[in-house]
Amino acid sequence: MKEDIIKDVVLDILKNTLYKPFLCLPMSALLYAILKDKHNMSSNLTTGSLSFNREVLFKQDFSISSADKNNLQYWMGHAWVEIDGLIVDLSIFRTIYSPEFTKQSKSELIKTFGEGRGCLIGTQAEMTELGLFYNGIDHLEDEMATQIINGFSKLLETQKEK
Repeated sequence: MKEDIIKDVVLDILKNTLYKPFLCLPMSALLYAILKDKHNMSSNLTTGSLSFNREVLFKQDFSISSADKNNLQYWMGHAWVEIDGLIVDLSIFRTIYSPEFTKQSKSELIKTFGEGRGCLIGTQAEMTELGLFYNGIDHLEDEMATQIINGFSKLLETQKEK
């Protein structure tokens, strides 16, 4: 039952969110908020670093929860949702498939996971087995998730007006 809810929410977010790379933070914040508010599920909105076979893909070198607004523009980390021992990464494939993603391991990532994937869900052990290492640094609070979602919504409205 819980797994079905997670899959349904993930699919809904993927279908209704702008298909762009590097939107891990707003997509994860949205998943976190929907699971918590609509389905009363306990989860964590997690930010940190992500590596693949020793190559750092995204590195978080400061705590978002204690950073001031001016420093947030320099954040280069990754975001995902943790639910009952599972990592749910909504944006990884949108990012690695994009031309803007230029890491050396891009072709190896695509070879490992294939084309046309939407979301990556698994335990830390399963991720490590695939060569991915998620290093969580922050668990963001509800207020921060709300600010991220609101900021993303305002950005989308601004882009629609152009």
